[in-house]
Amino acid sequence: MCMKRLLSFLFALVLLVTTAILLFLYVDIPSWMLYQQELRSYNWFQLTLYSLVGVVLVVAIVMIILGLSPSHKKRNLTSKYADGNMSFNKRAIEKNIQHTVGKYQDVRQPSIAVYLYEKKKAAYIDIVLDVFIAQTNSIQTLVKTMRQDVKDTTEHFSELPVRDVKVNVLDQKLLNKRVI
Repeated sequence: MCMKRLLSFLFALVLLVTTAILLFLYVDIPSWMLYQQELRSYNWFQLTLYSLVGVVLVVAIVMIILGLSPSHKKRNLTSKYADGNMSFNKRAIEKNIQHTVGKYQDVRQPSIAVYLYEKKKAAYIDIVLDVFIAQTNSIQTLVKTMRQDVKDTTEHFSELPVRDVKVNVLDQKLLNKRVI
């Protein structure tokens, strides 16, 4: 991310300098004529100007090609079977998890994050749940059964392995969130 910002900044700087120089050479202001002629008289100036314009054109063409090329980011997770392909989107899996977590009476305000991974030979799912749990005696048992239930129902629904299920129990007093 930082490298992308640095390259954007440098390209914008080169573009700004090139545009300013070309504008300076184009404007017909009598008081600037002497400076324009002096700048044109330097041997290195034309080579530098053509180099800057060439760099700007090459980068602009690359940016246009990258802008028009399709994105390879897949929106769905696809499983291939002998009789066809089955595709799951993130939202369907989140809804399934929402229904599974909704069965538990003591769980309040579940926040679900699903991460879909598709490698060359395997696909898998990671799940992160942030929940408030009402006062109960056996929070650890509830979390353990909920984790296993979410894993089982998601694997049954998607027919893909669930690599990791993280259940984060949030403390209502520390976060100052109100449960209604």
